[in-house]
Amino acid sequence: MKKIKIVILYILKYIGLFWLVGKYNKRKLRILCYHGISFQDEHHFLPVLFMSETLFRHRMALLSQLNYPVISLDFAVEALKNNSLPDNAVVITFDDGWEGIFSKAVPILQEYNFPASIYITSYYAQKRTPVLNVLLQYILWKSKAPSIDLGALEETGLSGLMALNSREQWQNASKKILFHLEKKYSTEDRQDFIKRICKKLNVDWKRLQTNRMFRLAPPKMIKEYSQISGIEMELHTHRHVFPDSSYEECLAEIQENQAFLFKWTGKKSWHFCYPSGWYDKKQITWLQNIGVKSATTVQPALNECGKNLWELDRFLDGENISDIEFKAELCGISDFLRNIARR
Repeated sequence: MKKIKIVILYILKYIGLFWLVGKYNKRKLRILCYHGISFQDEHHFLPVLFMSETLFRHRMALLSQLNYPVISLDFAVEALKNNSLPDNAVVITFDDGWEGIFSKAVPILQEYNFPASIYITSYYAQKRTPVLNVLLQYILWKSKAPSIDLGALEETGLSGLMALNSREQWQNASKKILFHLEKKYSTEDRQDFIKRICKKLNVDWKRLQTNRMFRLAPPKMIKEYSQISGIEMELHTHRHVFPDSSYEECLAEIQENQAFLFKWTGKKSWHFCYPSGWYDKKQITWLQNIGVKSATTVQPALNECGKNLWELDRFLDGENISDIEFKAELCGISDFLRNIARR
């Protein structure tokens, strides 16, 4: 299906529809969403979540070559309210605060003088340990083993032979191991258990550690990069959860996130990103009451002036996206095709 989609997009571009739809959509806002930039082969493991440094540089070059002006999120939000967006405006955002964003993506942004907003989940930045669920999945993928015998790990309550031949299978194995870890081990002790799994599956634990893989940027790095002109640290909750059970729980997540970011950067953060893109409509009112200025989703679409600022649409770019798909999102042809499909 993807190959068919790409062929169709090339045909539409050849007959001039990209240009025509782009002219129609020039007064709309494009918000791009990125996550991690790879240190090694993470973009092969999870291409939706990680992108190679080479491809990210290429994407920024395309924005420059195609004359899409990149503006800050704060400026864009005000422009959406005031109907004053520049033509073909683009906003660049990053979710979670992965270390590769800072060390690899920001220098490229500086080369092009592009501003960007980085949504930080402060708990994991503070903890300084790898994000466990992603790390576990990577280890199972990296092993290339057809299966894992959980009983061989000699853990009471953990048993069974689990296949690892597909993404779904190693994700299921990861969930089972993670449930055991969270129930039995402290955060610190989990690392020793992970080392045992690496040894059992012949995965190089030292390489994972040395290359800083699957870690969020530490507070010191967040503080340093927050002083770079155009780079803003924004809200992504403290624990990467956004409770819908009560306003008080929601408020606590936002306020704790704000407090840590202010401690690290000396700046107030007022723009928000829904963790994993999930939210309940009632939470929009909660965010407004808290004073949050905007909130972004992961629904791919262009944003018109007058758009609800707490449901801003974004396109999730990744290693799995081809250049023609990227250009189709920028001009709005993909948005146009999605709207036709809904009818």
